[in-house]
Amino acid sequence: MSLKFVHQIIIFAGISIFSIFAWFCFFDPSVAGDVRYLIAGIGSIFLALGLVGYEIYFLRKTRRLIIG
Repeated sequence: MSLKFVHQIIIFAGISIFSIFAWFCFFDPSVAGDVRYLIAGIGSIFLALGLVGYEIYFLRKTRRLIIG
């Protein structure tokens, strides 16, 4: 397994965790109406989108590198 592949897996895991947490903040009935969870959900969406942008940047930057 290459270092590039491991890096991609870790970034994908981060995106997944932020997305699941955002879903929890918006749709869990036990926290409905709590402004703190609304802010945390919005923040986690921005962080997930930031990681998507970083993943695109990383893939473009390492496209020509041969990392074995």
